[in-house]
Amino acid sequence: MAAEDKDARYRRKIAKAKRKEYPRRAPEQWTEQRYAERGTDCLLDGVVDTVARLDVGTSDAAEFRARFEAPGVPVMLTGAMERWPAMRSWTFERLRTEFGREKMKVGEDDDGYPVYVRLKHYVRYLAETDDDSPLYVFDSSFAERRGVRALADDYAPPACFTDDLFGLVGERRRPPHKWFVMGPCRSGSYVHIDPLGTSAWNAVVCGRKRWALFPPCVPKEVVQPKHEGGREAIAWFTHAFPILAAAADEAHRPISAVQRPGEVLFVPSGWWHTVLNIDHTIAVTQNFASAANFDAVWLRLRKSRPKLSAKFRNSLLTARPELHARTDELEHAAPIGPPSPSSSSSSSSSSSSSSSSAASSRSSGDTAARAGSASAVASPVASEAAGEARRKRRRCEGAPTVADAAKQAERAGVGAKVCG
Repeated sequence: MAAEDKDARYRRKIAKAKRKEYPRRAPEQWTEQRYAERGTDCLLDGVVDTVARLDVGTSDAAEFRARFEAPGVPVMLTGAMERWPAMRSWTFERLRTEFGREKMKVGEDDDGYPVYVRLKHYVRYLAETDDDSPLYVFDSSFAERRGVRALADDYAPPACFTDDLFGLVGERRRPPHKWFVMGPCRSGSYVHIDPLGTSAWNAVVCGRKRWALFPPCVPKEVVQPKHEGGREAIAWFTHAFPILAAAADEAHRPISAVQRPGEVLFVPSGWWHTVLNIDHTIAVTQNFASAANFDAVWLRLRKSRPKLSAKFRNSLLTARPELHARTDELEHAAPIGPPSPSSSSSSSSSSSSSSSSAASSRSSGDTAARAGSASAVASPVASEAAGEARRKRRRCEGAPTVADAAKQAERAGVGAKVCG
């Protein structure tokens, strides 16, 4: 095929993917904010990195669980990816050469069907694009597809995250939980909570990511205010972040981090988070259920996925009898927040949603407890709902603030620093 024909084919494929994911966005609207002209430095201006770092080479999983997972505190793990083959082999050129003909998911259309682009076309797009919020590879089935499943052999979950309860129901039944992620500068994920009460870890192989996180007690209307630019990560960081960083209520100020190659960010269950790629990045991320977040996972799973919850509960009887018993203790507990689709992305789906279903998927998981109906005020369910409301207030009162995060980082031996 002639060079001009290949070029034309590439441009048609990218334009088609854009139309499928954002059918109401005109071609010129992809660059109307002209963010690309501002460069990458402005994306880091004044960012104070206050998330603690924990070196897994000098600590163990027990320390991680006691200091961070159990109390629900974000942490950046270092030294967890040194033996990954991905750290050597996941380069843009190598992936283009070896997997160029394979298709990777870059979004969903208005009917919820995946939108795919061949990797060879996407790598070129990544290098050339000046889109404000570019298409973003966020692929949850890569480990199952013959053409690219070898990528799953290039990494392994860090030892801190081996408690993977959904694994008990088998790979075919469990909700989507692992994603291969690739995106150019300015791509990212709008503010959301991960589905089904799960926690997440995100590992960067190359490039840098900027994160903003809020504890579960912060209301949705605070973290998702109306602002210019729509539901795009870069628009949120441009317009919403400066306002929230100066919020009068310190609990409403985002906790920030800049993640670098070889670092793994732990996002606790129920935490709001948004991420923006500062450079062209490659990463892998997984969601997981563990003993630490079991209550939140079970209550959401029971409400939104009753058939799966029954299989999950049965699997716990022999594998984790103490957690099986806990499901009985939670029998009359009120659901935590609305059902959250298990197909939601974990930590970074491309910016704005392309449909109402995709939007609810990415922002699912509101953690406010629901009280019982007026006719059931005296019931055990209503009583438990009131108890959950009290627990939520206590969580909010004790939730880590920006100042708390800075102190935690200092105790971990990493002083807060200004990036840029």
